[in-house]
Amino acid sequence: MLSVVLAGADSSGRIGLLGFSLGGYVAAAAAARDERVSALAVLYGGMPDKITPQVKHLPPMKLHCEADRNVPLASGEALVRLGKSVGAAAEIVRYPGKAHGFDFADNDPMTADAVNRVAGFFQVRLNVA
Repeated sequence: MLSVVLAGADSSGRIGLLGFSLGGYVAAAAAARDERVSALAVLYGGMPDKITPQVKHLPPMKLHCEADRNVPLASGEALVRLGKSVGAAAEIVRYPGKAHGFDFADNDPMTADAVNRVAGFFQVRLNVA
């Protein structure tokens, strides 16, 4: 699938993956397996345990989580540690008291912050100047 996207007429030649929850695990695993992924943003996710020992590469990444009972903060922290261990620029942004899926609440100022951080991250990492 990445080959199809990269071959598109409007492709910048860079791919960014964004995953939420289980999709965050899928995006992280895909990014670890394919060096063509230039940026990874995971919101309340992590890396599947079975894949962790095989990870040799991860792109720069940004993660968000804190008071999540579905995917604990420790999963995001472990993904950041894994990324750093293979040379990735990795950052976790904590939103105090926010639970799983908080970024979908339009009336929460932290929503705008999370959306702007992810959008800005992708603009910087995927922009071909």
